[in-house]
Amino acid sequence: MKRYKRFEIYLNSLCNQKCLHCFNGKHFRKSNEGPGFSRICADMLKMRKQGFDWLSFLGGEPTIHPEIIKIVSLAKIMGYRRLMTYSNGLKYSDPDFTARIKKAGLTDTCLSVHGHTPGLHEAVTGVPGSFRKVMRAVENLGEFGINVTLILVLNALNKGKLKEILRFYSSKGIKHYMIFFLKYQGRLIENGPAAKKLMFRVSELTKTLAGLPALAAKEKIRIHNIEHAPYCVVPENCRTIISGTDYGGARMVIQSGELLNISSSHKGYIFKSSCADCRYYSDCPGIDPEYAKIFGLEEFSPVPRSRRSGRRGVPYH
Repeated sequence: MKRYKRFEIYLNSLCNQKCLHCFNGKHFRKSNEGPGFSRICADMLKMRKQGFDWLSFLGGEPTIHPEIIKIVSLAKIMGYRRLMTYSNGLKYSDPDFTARIKKAGLTDTCLSVHGHTPGLHEAVTGVPGSFRKVMRAVENLGEFGINVTLILVLNALNKGKLKEILRFYSSKGIKHYMIFFLKYQGRLIENGPAAKKLMFRVSELTKTLAGLPALAAKEKIRIHNIEHAPYCVVPENCRTIISGTDYGGARMVIQSGELLNISSSHKGYIFKSSCADCRYYSDCPGIDPEYAKIFGLEEFSPVPRSRRSGRRGVPYH
């Protein structure tokens, strides 16, 4: 089977939610910056000519971009085989919008959810009624044949309910998932005490994660990625799905950070000196430096291995 070549492009910095853990910083969110319609089209065409055939739209919230339908339609005309949004789902609660973007060529969407109840979800989004709209979005996306992958961003409020959340959405017909740990940047740091209630030690999830393969098999669901978590705090039976090992058979390139000053969202993770002795060192996403300032580094330790690999990342002492 042919592997996809995937290009991710940031359309805007605006959003219609106020998630406490949004990794986009205050400057980015208030800048109202975007590369502009002409630049977006030029970038899409450039990457298509280089053989990229899977295009993902991010933000902000890409579905509120005023030209989103036209952008998706043009991408389809250019020959992209898969077209995806990363979305909070609010716009997809509108069946007319969902129908129009499907007709334009959208094939997939990743929906960010934070729980299986209004209380859990809206404690993060800050938007009353957003859970109800996500439920409508799930129905509309299914009705119009748009493939859905749910992104579950784990926090101190929902981490104990992970298995319940997966069962709930599986019962709604969702079979594809990605699990994200918090990024300690943007609103999570800026909001101080308000966001502190979401923070937790990543090692607290080891036992919960260990049960995921059995749950996935029982529910007939697939967990594609565990993001932003070092290998050493993830149980051995889950390490094959850590950050970046499965993007649907795609080779991924992210839009240049120069366009929207988003490069800091993808760089800067650190490693302890002892990490060089870890079996997974060459593939590990590393440790969030802001997380380390809050919780320290004691819970991270190298997984034994028989041979050394090259050093990567920034050592942290």
